[in-house]
Amino acid sequence: RVQHLVVCRACASATRGRAMALPAADGAASGEAGSLCTIITTTSPTPSNPSTELISETLRTLGEHAPALLECRNIIVCDGYKSGASSKFRCGIVTEERAAAYEEYVLALERRVNEDQARHWRQAELLRLDERHGFGFAVRAALASVRTPFVFVLQHDRTFMRPFALSVPLMRAMAADPRLKMVGLPTTTNDPLKYVMQAQTKLGEMKVPNPPRLEAVTVTSPECPGVRFIPLIMWHDSTHFASTAYYRDFVFGPRDLVSRGGFIEDKLGQQQGHDLRTKGWSSHAEYGTWLLDDGAPAPSRMVGHLDGKHFLRKAEKEALQARGRGGAVAAGSRSEAGAGDDGQPS
Repeated sequence: RVQHLVVCRACASATRGRAMALPAADGAASGEAGSLCTIITTTSPTPSNPSTELISETLRTLGEHAPALLECRNIIVCDGYKSGASSKFRCGIVTEERAAAYEEYVLALERRVNEDQARHWRQAELLRLDERHGFGFAVRAALASVRTPFVFVLQHDRTFMRPFALSVPLMRAMAADPRLKMVGLPTTTNDPLKYVMQAQTKLGEMKVPNPPRLEAVTVTSPECPGVRFIPLIMWHDSTHFASTAYYRDFVFGPRDLVSRGGFIEDKLGQQQGHDLRTKGWSSHAEYGTWLLDDGAPAPSRMVGHLDGKHFLRKAEKEALQARGRGGAVAAGSRSEAGAGDDGQPS
């Protein structure tokens, strides 16, 4: 359940621009999510290493709030890193000390994957990258071994904040409607209660020619009742579902929309904005990015962002407590060594 990868090649796609045929079985009853979707969880050096608590909490909330997804194979991609005099975690640059902590973290993840019996670890496997890839290319590395029509992309610090029982209906909707190529889950930044107005204003600021009224171009699907899909005008790297073929053919396709070492939203998002300005609203169809709106009241965010520094403080506290316990045990051993049978000095 642990792989090491130096070079990856994206697989060729089998479907493009057409609806997919899916089995009629009920997803919740049959474990259908596992046949539809592969989870790609990305992880990289953080201040909280070597503790695995950050990613474990993320996966725990996945199991708590979206249990159907626990049927899915979960490829945890451990990115590589570059050495530097000071740590710049977003850039994947770490000091020798932090590199050692990350190596210890990866070993701890291997133990979790192979030994932890908690449900949210049972379908997990590890893919270790020997070089720094960055978020975008780490996702691409995992795609090479994906065999399902959809992927669920999850970063190690993005937790579920509320229940989400629509994963299978959502993927059914995406399979039935090829317009839905990527569907992001609500966050604080992309809050459906505010997003339509904010995005409409943004289209004006971007000087997009003849933009539509976004309320008029939302999409609904009988496969996913009670949900509407709002056009996402720029890609957002947070937690999302996407067609595997779309990722292979478009995101990592011939247009070179993702840079090695960077985030997908950095380059692809900028190009998406450029195309909107120069080609007009019709360009959105090529990107196919949408925001799920399930009608939840405020606060409607479904996905939150964990503070790695908080977990660092917790890890440091636990380490201090462990050292304190170790010191107490050692002191007790020394005391016992100098004591008689009654515990008093001999």
